[in-house]
Amino acid sequence: MSRWAVLAARNLLRHGRRTFLTGSIVVVGFVAVTMTAGFVSQTFSSLKRATIRSVGGHLRILDPRAAGKTDDEAATILLDDWPALAGLLSRDTRIVQAMPKLSFFGLVVKGDKSAAYLGTGTIPALEKQASLAADTVVSGAFLSRNDADEVMLGTGLSRAIGAKAGDLVTVMTTTPDGGINAVDATVAAVLGYPIKELDDRILFMPYGAAARLLKAEGKANSVVVLLKDDRDTAREAEELPRALAAAGRPVVVKTWLDTAAFYKQVRLLYISIFFFMGLVLAVVVVLATANTMTMSVFERTREIGTLLAIGMERSSVRALFLLEGILLGVIGSGIGAVLSLLLRAALNASGIMLPPPPGATHGNVLHVDFIPLAYGAGFGVMSVTLLVAAWWPARRAARLNPVEALGHV
Repeated sequence: MSRWAVLAARNLLRHGRRTFLTGSIVVVGFVAVTMTAGFVSQTFSSLKRATIRSVGGHLRILDPRAAGKTDDEAATILLDDWPALAGLLSRDTRIVQAMPKLSFFGLVVKGDKSAAYLGTGTIPALEKQASLAADTVVSGAFLSRNDADEVMLGTGLSRAIGAKAGDLVTVMTTTPDGGINAVDATVAAVLGYPIKELDDRILFMPYGAAARLLKAEGKANSVVVLLKDDRDTAREAEELPRALAAAGRPVVVKTWLDTAAFYKQVRLLYISIFFFMGLVLAVVVVLATANTMTMSVFERTREIGTLLAIGMERSSVRALFLLEGILLGVIGSGIGAVLSLLLRAALNASGIMLPPPPGATHGNVLHVDFIPLAYGAGFGVMSVTLLVAAWWPARRAARLNPVEALGHV
């Protein structure tokens, strides 16, 4: 086999221009696949982190009555005595913190202007450590005390009512028993939230003030659990309900992925695009290589006839052309891998800022992940693709009539 490999390599070198053109297609295809895989991986990782931080944790603990309910239906069901539940959760060494969340909505008013809001009551110290809000403060300062009558508004919401940090606003809402309540609160900070729809409606309030506003002291819509390691999410989601039920506190546990519809949609979209792009690249490489190998057979007809005339078996002729295809794929992939690593290093060091994705207000710095599986798959796919592309020309070469081939002009 080594003798045939050497002969195949010599044939590739002998037809340098054709080898260079076809190899360039392989290199470009390999670089495109690995770079796209790295970019998509980085996009998934960033979106995953942002999704987890947007809710403040990996798991949501809900009242057992929320089982089988939609998110909107579950939002009307309150957990009783969340401090006791948080105490049980603190025994788990894989948990960093357990944070109560009160969800409410209504109108926020300043002077003669008002706007609808989506409110969250939370403990400032825990929220600052776990969520995205702490990184989005545009002006003012993050919520200070758990019992302070303060709010943080999204930029869009603050603009709608003409409020800025330090202003006094009135927050109105409907309590769980159907009454209407309101509180005057100081705008502690204005947030530049990355998701525009939320930026136009989001409002944060300390848990103590929100509980007084809703008349729901000691209650919470959910308790959000932040884990030390993302990889423990599935295990904790399975084990926590059993452990808490054994302690006399049945609950429903949902992971961040259970309610991450946007993340799932974006992931499916990127996977579909990546698959389609890979399919197009494979077709281009197959057509280009098949054309090159076919032209090679025409140009080397007399050479092939000579090899058959001196006794070379037809299977050996076929194997020779197939080896040329495989070698071209392996060498092209090797060069493509080196170029991919160099290009990745250059892009990651460039600091290029990407535009905001749909529905967002902030872009991210370009970063391409290193995905060993993509490089390994690239080698395999390109080699197999070149093998498939070389099959028809190799078959044609092996079936040539030696007498006719020797007389070919």
